[in-house]
Amino acid sequence: MPDESPLTLRQADQLRTDIANVETGLEMIMAQLARLPTRKELALRPLYIIVGSAGLVIAWIELFRRVCL
Repeated sequence: MPDESPLTLRQADQLRTDIANVETGLEMIMAQLARLPTRKELALRPLYIIVGSAGLVIAWIELFRRVCL
């Protein structure tokens, strides 16, 4: 089995730089993933929209009934 040649200082420095760039990219991706809404938030959003819309419609009907009739 042939001996692998050890890395030169320049190659080691380039590898450190490459690894640091990869880590920076991973941190950016993890930050973006953390901002995504969770499954629970996505499931409750339509419910909030339905309840809010129903409340606005009921308020409009009551206001219309009291003012115009």
